[in-house]
Amino acid sequence: MADRNGGPLAGLKGYLTELDRCDDLLDVLRADYMNECKPIRDDQAEIMKSAKEAGLNMKSFRAIARKHRADRRHDKLLGKLDLADLSDYKSMEDALGDFIDTPLGQAAKAREDAGEERPEPMF
Repeated sequence: MADRNGGPLAGLKGYLTELDRCDDLLDVLRADYMNECKPIRDDQAEIMKSAKEAGLNMKSFRAIARKHRADRRHDKLLGKLDLADLSDYKSMEDALGDFIDTPLGQAAKAREDAGEERPEPMF
């Protein structure tokens, strides 16, 4: 049923047209981005191929590469902290002590790195 009195449905077609316009622009930007990334992804594939040809165990190499990349992302996050936040981070890391190397310690560290709030104790 058409809304001929200018109610909320009056602009429905216009909203959809504007959404289409935005979607089309995003498609163009996404395609441009993917085209710009292709040479870099080709370089990465060539590096992996070279590592395989050198005789590296690829399953292990991929695991090492994942860890290396995660460590780099973590270092970049720490690099963005101001001195006060970095000091607090170090204090929290020290408070975890030996637990920093356990799965629970790593989960707490990851949650802190992501800026998530610590849940309140239930008791």
